[in-house]
Amino acid sequence: MKNEIYNKPIAHPAAWRADRIGAKEGLTHRMAPEHSAATWALVDRTRNKPADATTREDFDDPLLNDLMLALKDELMNGHGCVVLSGLDITGRTVEDYGRAYWGIGTHLGQGVAQSYRGDKIGLVQKEEHNPTGRGYLMDVELRSHTDFHEILSLASWRKSAEGGYSGLVSSLAIHNVMREECPQHLAALYEGYYLARPGASASEGKVPVFCNVEGTVSCFNQGLFYMMAAKARGEELPASFSEAQKALGQIAARPGLRADFMLEPGEISFFHNFTVMHSRTAFHDTPEHKRLLLRLWLNVPNGRAMHPAFTEMGRRMDEVHAKGEAGVVYPQFVKTVPGAGPAPEIRNAVSAQ
Repeated sequence: MKNEIYNKPIAHPAAWRADRIGAKEGLTHRMAPEHSAATWALVDRTRNKPADATTREDFDDPLLNDLMLALKDELMNGHGCVVLSGLDITGRTVEDYGRAYWGIGTHLGQGVAQSYRGDKIGLVQKEEHNPTGRGYLMDVELRSHTDFHEILSLASWRKSAEGGYSGLVSSLAIHNVMREECPQHLAALYEGYYLARPGASASEGKVPVFCNVEGTVSCFNQGLFYMMAAKARGEELPASFSEAQKALGQIAARPGLRADFMLEPGEISFFHNFTVMHSRTAFHDTPEHKRLLLRLWLNVPNGRAMHPAFTEMGRRMDEVHAKGEAGVVYPQFVKTVPGAGPAPEIRNAVSAQ
């Protein structure tokens, strides 16, 4: 499809800057006590079925419905990201929290499996046994990147002893900065590059980083998958694409643009994957403070107008995970000896899913 560079400032709430909206505070929506009480009442009411089998109809309450309608509008038409606070987890178990989390997510999209394990409520934590090399099972820094489903979410249950700060940055604000400061890089990003994908060594065509669909700009950025595709094709990444990726990453890390914050226990972040990139600082666990977050990947029927390649990877991942297959594996990027840590490539890649 035709993908012309959008050559005007993006004037939309999703093109936010952290220093202008108040960083985390500007993204925070607080549940009232009655919202929290309604959520836990629904949790108790749905114990007769597995948490991830709970439907939108099961998790129905007028108070919660109104809150989630507002949050979904903010995700799809506003800033594109929300930090939801105010859910009182005192005296609750992580299983209770996961059930509440899934129920809230049913108001926003359709949850899908996140690995060959079939886990629709993912556990984000350091694991010594990580045969597929997934970044969310490591304690390393993950630089600003996108994943593959329209709405992504993290829910904090327990913090690490040190580190583990979340970062959110508007990819549309990055586009504005690049247009002003280094417009020469936009052509390479709109052209894109091939992408490693489940079930194939590399995509048949190039996948753009930025796309413009009738004036709606969206972003997909997965540096590790570009590197893997280049390796599969037996070539180096084009210099123009590498330089543009480097500039994008440097801009994404600017404190004035990116909101860096600690997601506190009981807080939940939701963000639109194709207008917001996410990151995480490295962290250190101790036996008493082992970081644990829950994660949702949500497909949104009739969602944002985007380049079809942006959603193809998500669809392919859903297919292989539904079959219990691993999808993309990163053996060349990860040391598999327990405790050895990640190989340098994954530390240095722009992204690690």
